[in-house]
Amino acid sequence: MIDALLATLERDADAEIARVMAEARSQAADLTRAVEQRMTERRAAALGRRETEARAQHERALSTARLAARAQVLEARATLLNQVFRELRAGLPEVARSAAYRRNLAAQWARLSAFAGDEPVTVRCTPALTATLRHLITSNGHVRIKSDASIAAGFSVTTADGALEVDGSLESRLERLRPQLSLEALAALFA
Repeated sequence: MIDALLATLERDADAEIARVMAEARSQAADLTRAVEQRMTERRAAALGRRETEARAQHERALSTARLAARAQVLEARATLLNQVFRELRAGLPEVARSAAYRRNLAAQWARLSAFAGDEPVTVRCTPALTATLRHLITSNGHVRIKSDASIAAGFSVTTADGALEVDGSLESRLERLRPQLSLEALAALFA
């Protein structure tokens, strides 16, 4: 009878062990699946973050490259325009010696001297124009003509008291027209 009781206890213990083992295997499988699911989700989240960061870095790098390229284009245009205006300035004395410019001197004088009214004025001009302006302008004692080598082309009018100066030199005209001329030059060059 003890043998039978021991055999029954042994069978019950084996059955309990098998049941506990099966339950443990099932729980272990459930935990493994849950861990694998969490790891998959974390990998996907980490991959998503890395992709987002990589995309952001790519956009920043692309934006930086675009800005650098734009800066180079603007710098090249500025260099080109500076060269164009250097060439134009270098050609101004030749323009001032031209017959067309000299034919227009009377109209320029009338326009510039109108600002001074009846005030005594000093006309400063490029040395090449001194004789032409003396011949053109009747001074009546109100106009003094001075040769000024610092003026490359053209002339300026200053009242005797220095309160008013009207710069009609070709250099100053070129600078006043520079924005408009720059746009026109770039349009012509890159059309």
